[in-house]
Amino acid sequence: MNTKQKISKSAMICYSVIVALFVTIRMLSSFDVLDFLGDVGSYVLNVIVQVGLLFTISVFMFAGLQKRKPKQVFSYYGFKKISWRSIIYSILIGIIVYILNVFLVTIINSILTSIGYSSSGGTTMSSYPFWLFLINLVVTAVLPGICEETVHRGMLLRGLSSLGINKAILISSFLFGLLHLNIEQCFYAIVIGIFLGYLTAFCGSIYPAMIIHFMNNGLSVFMSYSVFNNLGFEGMFNWINFNLENNPLIAILFVICLIVLLSILLCILVRALYRDTALRRISKLQEAVFTEVMRTSYINEVKEMTENSSEGEGPQENPEQDREKLKALIHEQAIKTGATDIIDYENEENEGGKRDVVTTILITACFVLTTAVTIFTLIWGIL
Repeated sequence: MNTKQKISKSAMICYSVIVALFVTIRMLSSFDVLDFLGDVGSYVLNVIVQVGLLFTISVFMFAGLQKRKPKQVFSYYGFKKISWRSIIYSILIGIIVYILNVFLVTIINSILTSIGYSSSGGTTMSSYPFWLFLINLVVTAVLPGICEETVHRGMLLRGLSSLGINKAILISSFLFGLLHLNIEQCFYAIVIGIFLGYLTAFCGSIYPAMIIHFMNNGLSVFMSYSVFNNLGFEGMFNWINFNLENNPLIAILFVICLIVLLSILLCILVRALYRDTALRRISKLQEAVFTEVMRTSYINEVKEMTENSSEGEGPQENPEQDREKLKALIHEQAIKTGATDIIDYENEENEGGKRDVVTTILITACFVLTTAVTIFTLIWGIL
């Protein structure tokens, strides 16, 4: 078993523990075993799941299995600094993703309703003060944005990238959707997961995915707060719903035009984000390698001229040795410029498809367990 296979195995061991404990907590909660926690029970469980399971296991347990320091794990997961421009691009992308997600959720809920599914609904509140909004923002947006991304776009995406980056993105995205253990959230979470997976792979940093995830969840929390307190920020969606009942053609045309416009803006912003992250680091790496090659070449030429003049022999060429030196040079400069993921992804893509039996079994077990619970929520909602 090579190093990359050991990393994949460690990632799936950690994820299997997360799934087993999360499913146990969810089942205990569903059967009212945890009702003794009272009104704050949902918040306590959310913090336990996000911080105690997702973040702690994916960072510290993985670090223990790999015998690495947490700082090294963060670097491996893609915790790499991004510019203020990239932060702004990510925020704008998050807003667009939220709006597009609303339409996707509407379509999914319509399909579920048509087959007889009904949501269990949430707790009815008599008031929604600002302090409660802030708590919901932290529990529903901040913690998932950090912890869920650390697991899926960090540990799983990087840990399974030895299978090939496309397989790693699909596996991590489907598990991301299924881990919600809710048929209503499963499908759109998978779609968002695929988008965030490719974005993280292209940008080389996990921070854009975290920001987008936070914006999507945060805007959802804010809209709920706005609806409850009649702030009016949900006006566009109310207008669409009103016209769907009275002027469906106008509403449908408006939605189509809006989706097309938002999709175009999304592509522009993603391209700008890619240029400001990956391309900048690639350019910096190329410049560093070129500078070092020129410096080394000059030193060697002077050395060869000195040796040839004294010995009267021509330079000895060794193409294979030169390639190895260049490869080592690129790796050295990639470490200095913080672009090691570019080299890692390229090497892992070339070795795609390799995994040991234990990793395969654990991936299958996680899919089976999360899928079973998700299907159970569908059946429960229909019955």
